[in-house]
Amino acid sequence: MKKRQERQERERDEMRQAILDAAGLIAAEEGLDGLSIRKIAKHIEYSPGIIYHYFSGKEAIIEQLLKHGYLEMVSDLNAISNKETQPEFVFAQTMRRFIETSLADGVRYRDIMLNESPSVLSHTAVLFRGAASEREALNLLFRQLCSFGHLKEKDEDYLERTAQVIWSGAFGLILRLTVEKDLPVEQKERLINHYLETTLVMIGHL
Repeated sequence: MKKRQERQERERDEMRQAILDAAGLIAAEEGLDGLSIRKIAKHIEYSPGIIYHYFSGKEAIIEQLLKHGYLEMVSDLNAISNKETQPEFVFAQTMRRFIETSLADGVRYRDIMLNESPSVLSHTAVLFRGAASEREALNLLFRQLCSFGHLKEKDEDYLERTAQVIWSGAFGLILRLTVEKDLPVEQKERLINHYLETTLVMIGHL
């Protein structure tokens, strides 16, 4: 009985993952707006009704995709912080990895971050007061700002707003580099480096 239950749970997990994998491929090719239960079902060669045995609907699938991608990115960024101690170096490396990872995701990143769906915004919104305690990526940036000696006397609200503005600057650069995708690699590097350098100068003058 126990083995049967374990097998059923394993099969259920495998089917859920197959659905998420199919959804991820479709979203990468067509964006979140192009994602549908019908397309997912066709991709895994099952009837649309089967999908609802594993997810309540499209929004639930999108939420899982976002959560998985978000956790992977945060884990990757945290790995940098855990290896280094110098604040300036940690900040520059973390933000560079964030920008490069987001650019590698291309149009999919843009579609997700510009999506106004409440379920998507529940994962991507970062400008509300208290976001640094609810969004792990922003919290990571907030903690890095706290590690700069001259900022330790600043109140948390001030540092949160600073993190939000820095994040927004990176977001804008990522979007433009995604749209202006034919820029030479050298120019992209120059822009990323300049963003990091000018942001560090700004931090130094806070």
